[in-house]
Formats: sequence, structure tokens, C-alpha cells
Amino acid sequence: MPAATSYTLHFPHLHRASSQPPTTDQTYVYDLERDPSDCIGMNPLPGCGKAPTQAGDRGGSLQYATFGLIIIGLAIIFTVIFRNVIRADKRKATEVSDPNQKWAPRD
Repeated sequence: MPAATSYTLHFPHLHRASSQPPTTDQTYVYDLERDPSDCIGMNPLPGCGKAPTQAGDRGGSLQYATFGLIIIGLAIIFTVIFRNVIRADKRKATEVSDPNQKWAPRD
């Protein structure tokens, strides 16, 4: 016959050291310089909000880096479009002045 093995699991977080229930405070404390009612609305006053503590918070370094990458990407896109428009204008001007002119694929 096979030998039977038994296991006992202990969950220490289920056994409380004290018999008193933990106290939970449901009140949220705003970390603001002003009264919270002044900060609610379409245009909050200065002093409403808090400074970023992590890179991903509003106003943190990652937000500024993302904004910078978007601006750089838009600059590249507009540069390519502008260059291609100028190239096409030159091609059309040359075709009008000399219809026998052949263009290379890169022109």
C-alpha cells in the first residue's frame, strides 16, 4: 500500500496578534495649500494639486519626455513633407521648361 502524506498550511496573516479590530479611517486628507472647494472646477487656482513624486506622475519627467518626443516626431514629419513638396515643385518646373527631361527615381 502507498504511504499517505499530509500537509498543513499555516497562514500567519489570518491570526491577529491582538483581539481588537483594526481601525480604518475613511477620511481622505488633501495635500493642498488651499481649501479643496477652491480646487474643484474648470480652472483650479494655484496651490491646488501636489508636486510629482515619481517620474510617471502628472508633471513628472516621463510626461515631459513624451511631449518632447511628440514635438520631435512632428518636426521630422513636417520636414519630410516640406522637402517632398519642394522636390515636386522643382520637377514640375523642369517638365514645363523642358518636356524631354528625364528624372531619376530619387529626384
